[in-house]
Amino acid sequence: MAEAIVSAILEQMTAITIDKAIEAWSLVQGAEKEVKRLETNFKALRLELEDAEEKEYVDKRVKHWLDKFRDVSYDMEDVLDEWETAVQQLQTDPSGSASVRKWKVCPFVSCFSSGSQVVRRYNIATKIKKVNEEVDEIVKDKVRFELIKRKIKQPKRPETTSFVDVSELIGRDAMKEEIISILLCDYKCRNVPTITLVGMGGIGKTALAQLIYNDHRIQTHFSKTIWVCASDPFDQTQIARAILGDLDPDSLISLKTPTLQSVLSKITERLTREKFLFVFDDVWTDRDQDWETLKVAFKYGMPGSCILVTTRKESVARRLESPHVVPLQLLSEEMCWLILSQKAFSGRSQASREILEDIGREIANKCKGLPLAAKTIGGLLQDKKGREEWQDVLNNVIWKSSFAHEIFSPLLLSYHDLPSPIRQCLSYCAIFPNSFTIYKDELIQCWMAQGYLNSDGNRRRELKGEDYFKYLATRSFFQDFEKDTSGSIISCKMHDMVHEFVQFLTEHRFVTEVVARNSTLDLSSKRVRHLRLEIPSWDASPLSTCLIEKLRSLVVVSDGLSSGDGLQDLFSRSKLLRFLEFDWLRLRPEQIAVGMKNLIHLRYLSLISCSGLENLPESVCELINLQSLNLRDCLDLKKLAVGMGKLINLRYLCIKECPRLSYYPKGIRHLTSLTRLSGIRMRVDQSDGNEFSIGDLENLDLLGGSLCVELIGDALNWAEANRAKLHNKIHLKRTDIWICSPNIKKEEVLKALNPPSTLLVELFDYQKWLPFNEARIQRMKIREKLIVARIVSRAALKFIADCSSGSGKSTSD
Repeated sequence: MAEAIVSAILEQMTAITIDKAIEAWSLVQGAEKEVKRLETNFKALRLELEDAEEKEYVDKRVKHWLDKFRDVSYDMEDVLDEWETAVQQLQTDPSGSASVRKWKVCPFVSCFSSGSQVVRRYNIATKIKKVNEEVDEIVKDKVRFELIKRKIKQPKRPETTSFVDVSELIGRDAMKEEIISILLCDYKCRNVPTITLVGMGGIGKTALAQLIYNDHRIQTHFSKTIWVCASDPFDQTQIARAILGDLDPDSLISLKTPTLQSVLSKITERLTREKFLFVFDDVWTDRDQDWETLKVAFKYGMPGSCILVTTRKESVARRLESPHVVPLQLLSEEMCWLILSQKAFSGRSQASREILEDIGREIANKCKGLPLAAKTIGGLLQDKKGREEWQDVLNNVIWKSSFAHEIFSPLLLSYHDLPSPIRQCLSYCAIFPNSFTIYKDELIQCWMAQGYLNSDGNRRRELKGEDYFKYLATRSFFQDFEKDTSGSIISCKMHDMVHEFVQFLTEHRFVTEVVARNSTLDLSSKRVRHLRLEIPSWDASPLSTCLIEKLRSLVVVSDGLSSGDGLQDLFSRSKLLRFLEFDWLRLRPEQIAVGMKNLIHLRYLSLISCSGLENLPESVCELINLQSLNLRDCLDLKKLAVGMGKLINLRYLCIKECPRLSYYPKGIRHLTSLTRLSGIRMRVDQSDGNEFSIGDLENLDLLGGSLCVELIGDALNWAEANRAKLHNKIHLKRTDIWICSPNIKKEEVLKALNPPSTLLVELFDYQKWLPFNEARIQRMKIREKLIVARIVSRAALKFIADCSSGSGKSTSD
């Protein structure tokens, strides 16, 4: 991963030098030598970093050296980004559209005689000099480790046939049938029996439970089957709500204050009519108090109801008084070989198998009976062509590493076989919580925001991100894929062991914290660059100064109202952020309007499901580097910013499920870098002077991306539809068009737009739009009630806490 950072820095240096046709923005005298010296040092280190990254899990001294180097590299990236942004601002006029460069308009002296420009150049030059001094020391230190120069691995574009169906569970057939036979028995006992699958991480507990859960015999035998991921921390209320939401969504919505007691009452009422199977996957808690109230509710199920639990801890089975405890043993060497060979020999000849089988069996033995390890190593071996390459895998030093967790050795081997840029992308997935649904397109935008997908020539960064994603998927780092009708992947998840592995790799750089109300988080002793916070409310910034100033990614998940002071504190100090996401916060436009201009490095801004935000502040349009703007599920949003046209680098704009949004500014037509545009309404009956109309697509090529629009208006204006020039957008992949008027016919729209034959077009007429829109309104009402319920629930918990501490008001108040 360090090699990927160095590569990105060298590319950035080159890009700035080439793009700096405005030599007017050269640094202060003498700084150019510092840049050259830094470039020389980085080039000298680049080929040895590959060796260092493998040795860091064997030699703690190398790890310490690499950590210092990563920190310095991050600092250098920040300085270069500041330099590049300054150049870009100089090349752009105030209206936001690309203009002739100002150095052509005004002479050098007049352009840069202002004190602020001189000070800014001096500051950047000083920072480069400071970084250079630190790099000099690191270069001197490297001689102690005898690092070997290695050739840099280049990612190969995956073949279209590389996806292999590995859903069949090898080696567990007998166990599956045994458990199904137990579940199909109609027990007459009062307490609902529990079957517990126990085993270490990566041994296949979840995969076995999924096969059982989806078996047609199980689905027909039980009137209700519910799957609950119960990972740590165990939250009774959330689990109870998830169960009721599946059993009876209307009952959950009808609860004004969905406390644990009220939700459990509804569950017991419903379960009297159901023979159910509940699967609790990945349970960690073995405390009686966590399970007691849930167990009482479950006993009201009809005879024959069952519970299936997967866990790593035998103590969980004891707490649940499980009559059936099924320990999953390590697989035999033969079974590991079957799993590994299924992946490794996909698409190979029988002759190739015979040549490599003896080495392959030795490698399978090193997987220690773990099916996930065998599957991952099998994916690694797919690209290894001859005996020599397979022998290198067998003899790799990582198998003998005592520093890495023993069960991570196979994953570590596969990880280091990845090209460095792809290792970097995989490591970023540590920012997601366990069992998180990862949307592919949003993940690629995250990678792009961090600079992991630097462009090479005319090749688009999104296309490179697609290749990297497929590469990781074929190596079994992702699973549980959801696909669209054309077979393209929409979302995925990570196996819990893989998730633990990426967290192990990233250690203190990626951190997830649950912060109590009014407490302060101080992680200054760690090298935190990417942080996920889950907090009750953003009353004040819970982050210490020394932590926030180094952050590159910040995700804040909260149910509460944010305070202006807390956000102002964030914006004033977190100037290095590339990625900022608020989930479920209650925001007011003025809260994010102030201080947003400080975030000059910001590439991705996400305000998913944030309520109270009626209009997008104009200050967002000052984020010159912004590439992705995600406003999905902002229920109160009515108006986008007028100055949207200033966001000339914007590539991804998502405004899906914003039902109250009615104003789309004309400036969107200037966003020629857009590749994806989702959820926009546009007039089709006229060319509106103030708002976006279909003809304004004229200059938006949306290269290799997608378009999802709703057409409004009383009639179809053919001239306006023709002005969109859809027939010229030969690189656009997919377009979904919803017709919102009974006066506009699907056939007319298709004929007027005249899309190219290569474009996949889905047209939905008014009769289909009506139920779709009604369903959307219902979803909006449900979400609004859930938001209110979450806020009321938080307020109730706060009141109880205040009362118990003696600070609350009396009930007479």
